[in-house]
Amino acid sequence: MKRTLLKKWYKFKQKKMAQQFESHWYIRFGWIDKNFTELSQLDQLHEIHSPEKFTFADSFYAKHEDQHFIFFEEVDAEHPVGFLSVLEVFKDGSYSEPQAILKLDYHLSYPCIFQVEKDWYMIPETCANKTIELWKAKDFPYSWEKHSNILDNISAVDSTPFYYQGMWYLFTSTRRDCKKFGDRLDIFFTEDILNPNWQEHPLNPVCKGKIEHRMAGKLFYYQDKLIRPSQDSLKRYGGHIEFKQILKLSTTEYQEQLIENLYATWNPEDDGCHTIDVHEDFVVVDAIRLSPKTIAN
Repeated sequence: MKRTLLKKWYKFKQKKMAQQFESHWYIRFGWIDKNFTELSQLDQLHEIHSPEKFTFADSFYAKHEDQHFIFFEEVDAEHPVGFLSVLEVFKDGSYSEPQAILKLDYHLSYPCIFQVEKDWYMIPETCANKTIELWKAKDFPYSWEKHSNILDNISAVDSTPFYYQGMWYLFTSTRRDCKKFGDRLDIFFTEDILNPNWQEHPLNPVCKGKIEHRMAGKLFYYQDKLIRPSQDSLKRYGGHIEFKQILKLSTTEYQEQLIENLYATWNPEDDGCHTIDVHEDFVVVDAIRLSPKTIAN
C-alpha cells in the first residue's frame, strides 16, 4: 500500500516536471582501473547523446578483436519505433557514428548481447511481437540473423540469459497476472541455449512487488557478490537501479536480497537510470537528462 500511494505522488510530480523540462535518454561509458567495487567509479564517465536529443538507451558492451562496441536502443524522428544500433568507442572518450543493425516493424530495445563459445548472440526485447527472440551475428557487429524464438505468445521485456553451474537461466519480466512490467520476475532454464528445452522455474514468480523487479542489465559481480540489477520505477520509469545479491540460484531454488541502490547522482540534471552493463574493466550505463523547456515569446 505504501508503494502504491508513493507512486501516485511521484506521478503527480512527474506531470509537473514535464511542463518545465524536456528529457532524453543518453549513454555513459568508460574503462575502470580495477573491478567494479564502488558506485563512485560511475561518476567520471564519457557521455554519448543523440544529436537531436532522441533516445540512446539500454546500452550493452562487447569487446571483439581489440575493438570496443556499445549496442543500444535508438529512437529518432524517421523511425519512432525503437530499433537497435551500435557504435565503436575509444579510450579517449570518442566514438564512431551510430549504425543501425536491426530495424523491424515492431519495437526493439534492450540488445542483450553475449557469446556462446566464439559466436555472438543477442536477445533483444521484442515484446511488441509477443516473442522472446534469439539472434546470431553473421558479420559482427553489423549484420544479424534470426536464430530462433526462445518463447512464443508471451508478453515479456528485458530478457537476460545467465550461464551458471551447467545451466542457462533466462531472467525476464512478464505481464502474467500483474499490472505492470516489473511487478514480477520470472525465470526459465535449459541446459543448451542453442538447442533448448526451456522449463519454467517452479517458484515463478520468483519475485513479486510493485514495479521493482524488471531487469536492468546482465548479472555481474560487485564487491565479490553476484548481482542481479533491477529497475525501481516508483519515482518514474527508470527511476534508479537496485543491486540485488543472488543468494540461491538453481532449478528448484531462488533467493535474492537488496544490498545497494544506484541513483543518477553524477549530474544534477539527470533524473534516473535503468540499464547497467558491467565488465572486468569497463562499464556502461544509461541515464535520463533533463533540460528546461524553451518558452516561446
